[in-house]
Amino acid sequence: MNEDERAELARLLPPPTGSGLAADRRRQLRRDLMNEFARESAAVPRRIRLGWVALPALAGGLALSLVLIGGQPQQGSDSTRPVAAVVLDRAARAAEQQPAPAARGDQFVYVKSLDDWAKSEGKTPRDRENWRSVDGSRRGLLLLDGHLPNPGGGNEHGEPEPVPYSGIGSYAYVAALPTDPDALLARIHADTAGHGPGPDEEAFRTIGDLLREQIAPPAVSAALYRAAAKIPGVTVIDSVTDAAGRPGIAVARQDSGGKVESQWIFDRTDYTFLGERTVALADGATFKKGDTTGQMAVLARAIVDEPGTRP
Repeated sequence: MNEDERAELARLLPPPTGSGLAADRRRQLRRDLMNEFARESAAVPRRIRLGWVALPALAGGLALSLVLIGGQPQQGSDSTRPVAAVVLDRAARAAEQQPAPAARGDQFVYVKSLDDWAKSEGKTPRDRENWRSVDGSRRGLLLLDGHLPNPGGGNEHGEPEPVPYSGIGSYAYVAALPTDPDALLARIHADTAGHGPGPDEEAFRTIGDLLREQIAPPAVSAALYRAAAKIPGVTVIDSVTDAAGRPGIAVARQDSGGKVESQWIFDRTDYTFLGERTVALADGATFKKGDTTGQMAVLARAIVDEPGTRP
C-alpha cells in the first residue's frame, strides 16, 4: 500500500475507540483477511484495475475489500460487492450442483419465458414457449401466448426451421462443448468467426443465447459461465429486476458502439440464471439513456417427449 492509499484510508476510517485488539490477534486477523483477499482476487481478470475501499472496523481491527471494477465503484449499498469473475464463478458452482439432464435424441428441450423484447413496437410482455429437438432430427414448435406466431408455418420470422439442425444453439452443440473454459471460449470464437461486430461481443452474445434458450450438462453450464468471465469488458451491476419482477444481480457488457448494454440476471441468493435484459446507454429516437429496451425471464425448463407437451 502506498502513501496515498494510506492517507485515503486514514481519511475514510473513523478513529479507533477503546483499547483495541492485542497485537498478535490483530496480526492473525490481518493474515486471515489477506488469505481471503488472495482467493477472491485470483478470479479477477488482469484487465480490471482494482482499488482499495475501507470497510467498517471489525472488532477493533481493520477490514479491507476490493470492490472496484474498471476503477469505478459499483453502485449499491453492499460493501463487499463481488466483481464479474466472482459472480460468474458462483453461477458456475450453482450450475455444477444441478442434476444432469437425461435427454434422449428423440426428445425436446422445453423453455418457457416471459418475453418483452418488442418494447419499441409498443407490444406487451408475452409468454414464449419453445420446443427444440434434442438431436435436431425433428421439427420444433414455438408458441407466443399459446398461439403459433405464424399460423402458415415456420418460426416467428416466417422462415421454416432447418431439419435436421445441430448447429450453434442446438442441444447437440451445447452438450458437445468442452468443459474447460479456455477451450470452450476458443471453440465459440472459432465457430462465430466473421460474425457480429467483433469476436468478444459475438462470444458474449452467443453464450447468452445458450444460457437463455437451452439446457446443458452441468459441467458445460459451469464452463460457459467461466468462459464468459474471460471476455474483456464484463462488469457487475448490483441491483436489477428481471421481466418477471424478480430482483437479482447482473453481469453486463456494452456493445461495441456504446449504445446498448446486455445484462444477464442471476438470483442474488443461489446465483441461478433468471433472465436477460438490454439497457440503452444513450438517448435515441425511441429510448432514453437508462431505458430497458428489451427483456426476458426464464420461467421453466425441462426435457419432454413431444412438441406441445408441457412439464
